[in-house]
Amino acid sequence: MSAILATQPSRALLTQLEAMREQVQTPECRHWLEQELEGYSLCSPLPWYRIIACRQRGHFLNLKTGKYLTCHIGSQTLSQRDLAQIQFIYAREPAAHYLLRHDSHIEPWPDQLLEAYREQLIPDHLCLQAWHEPVSSLRSQLMEGIAHFISEYPKHAALQAQHGFKALRHQHWHI
Repeated sequence: MSAILATQPSRALLTQLEAMREQVQTPECRHWLEQELEGYSLCSPLPWYRIIACRQRGHFLNLKTGKYLTCHIGSQTLSQRDLAQIQFIYAREPAAHYLLRHDSHIEPWPDQLLEAYREQLIPDHLCLQAWHEPVSSLRSQLMEGIAHFISEYPKHAALQAQHGFKALRHQHWHI
């Protein structure tokens, strides 16, 4: 029952996006709405709220004792290039994909990355599985960002007809 109640604000937000798509006049806003509802392509820039900071965790086997351990993986144990692959979740799927799910959005490391670090992360331990998980709620951040755009866009559009949406997209980065 609580899962159903938790999706009500999400469903309302998605319904609001659908309704806006039919009403909005500016091409920039229509494009944003379409991307929110249909997903962002790999070459499309993401708004701030769709880039989610992550922490790294893993399951380890102590090679001396045979005991299992689940723990945090420090970012200093990875090269900068490898860390860049897993430091964030880039939420490109349609908004409904994230808003109507109630899991923690954990994503496993790419196989080649796990293989490269399997024996290096903790001395005398073998990493059996590694993943990254959002530091804060992906669903909450997405809801906050979309709601912010919906509430602020009419003000910006009225003040700056041509630049309202672009200014709004970058506004959060300057806070």
